[in-house]
Amino acid sequence: MMPSSQVRAETFRKHSVPQLLVADDSPLQRKALCSFLRDQGYAVAEASDGHETLAYLQQCEVDLLVLDLHMPNTDGFEVLRYLQAHRQGLPVILVSGMPVDEIQRSMRRRHQADLPPLLLKPIDPEQLIQVVEMHLSGQLQAGWRGE
Repeated sequence: MMPSSQVRAETFRKHSVPQLLVADDSPLQRKALCSFLRDQGYAVAEASDGHETLAYLQQCEVDLLVLDLHMPNTDGFEVLRYLQAHRQGLPVILVSGMPVDEIQRSMRRRHQADLPPLLLKPIDPEQLIQVVEMHLSGQLQAGWRGE
């Protein structure tokens, strides 16, 4: 029997070049993250709000989602609920400029029991790439739950 990290890596590495989706309503932040990730060799698509994120996820396969929690139309928590129902196990990295106490209140209010890794803005590119690589190699569990 294969170790679970090998199973997860094979399950979610669908593409020879990992396909990432960066969802962030800040054009400056989104462009900077996308540029950095492309420079690291990843194929990167962009979404500027929750509606675009959900539409992209319904139409395309991605290997990992970088998701801002605070976006117009549909926020990151709503996207997480969609993932829980329809794309469970997709590796996700949350990013946010919200104060930590506001994130915690939102989690309690929305009954989020467990969340993916969270990076606070401004994002440290080296920290981001470490978490991306850990997710894609199967070193991080993608099995978070939103309850």
